[in-house]
Amino acid sequence: MMEVKRNVMFAKAGGTAGKNSKNYKISLPADMVRELGVTEEDRSVTLTCEDGKIVIEKDSPEK
Repeated sequence: MMEVKRNVMFAKAGGTAGKNSKNYKISLPADMVRELGVTEEDRSVTLTCEDGKIVIEKDSPEK
């Protein structure tokens, strides 16, 4: 199991977003992204939030 600590990046949302809207981003280590099987051509993932944890899973081809 790999574990890293990261900070959440906060930014004002642009475009047609509301006046007080924000964007949130987290940088993922390359090793973790490779382990998920995410590529520039196939980058679809599913995020699940449960019990105070966010889980990122690679979408399966049949979805």
